[in-house]
Amino acid sequence: MKTLPIAGFEVPDRYNKDLLHLMAVSANSLYVYWEISDRRRWLLSQHFECDYGVMPKVIRLYDVTHQYFDGNNAHASWDVVTTPEAANWYFHQLAANRTYLVDIGTYTWEHDFIPLLRSNCVATPRDSEALWGEPLQSVVPEAQTAQISHRLTPSFFENIQTYSPYAR
Repeated sequence: MKTLPIAGFEVPDRYNKDLLHLMAVSANSLYVYWEISDRRRWLLSQHFECDYGVMPKVIRLYDVTHQYFDGNNAHASWDVVTTPEAANWYFHQLAANRTYLVDIGTYTWEHDFIPLLRSNCVATPRDSEALWGEPLQSVVPEAQTAQISHRLTPSFFENIQTYSPYAR
């Protein structure tokens, strides 16, 4: 049996896609990894008229537990300035049973945060047992009320169920 060359199956360093993904590692730790495409890097360098490589890379972690997050109403946020070559990061010593999300971006000269990508929301698990009959996952209070200001109603096509051969 012939062996296949290994060089043809190497994993590339980058896929040139915009990607930011957040994962729960434990009740008190999160892991985030990202990739910023060449196009977004070029657009950012053109906007700020400087090289993308010299711009600060900032990860902003938001605590959005029980919130309809609009970008400004997080319970708390933390900024971490990473190294230019970093493509992943761990967050430790976080609170258990909370919901987090991450933005990756940069700072302006005035130290304003400019987000480039936003991750998914992740709920850290509990670090204790649930009591008998206690709900395992709480519900956002706004979702329980019938009248909410600024809630978008679904369009007609969003209420249509897709075809399934198993549906009766």
